[in-house]
Amino acid sequence: MGGASKKPISNIEKRLKKQQEETQKKAQKKTSKTGKEVTSKAITVDKDTINKVQEELKKEKIITPYVLANKINVNISVAKKILEELERQGMISQVVKNRRTIVYITSS
Repeated sequence: MGGASKKPISNIEKRLKKQQEETQKKAQKKTSKTGKEVTSKAITVDKDTINKVQEELKKEKIITPYVLANKINVNISVAKKILEELERQGMISQVVKNRRTIVYITSS
């Protein structure tokens, strides 16, 4: 009959073991495919950026998040947030909005 057989690990123990392994993997620093560390892009808008935006608004008749992102060299999501804040302040007003983009004009 051979020796005593080992009992299999229960499903609960397997699940707990997998969760522990996943938390250990998440705790390690994330690295990209090239081996560089990946940092989260925190959205910080300083006074220099706001001054750049105001100068660009003076030059343009209409402004979109894509145009602003290209002009001041930021992500489109950051440009959207900047434009939303400027709209709240009353510097620009929204003209057209659809599911893809928003078009603003200066309120001057």
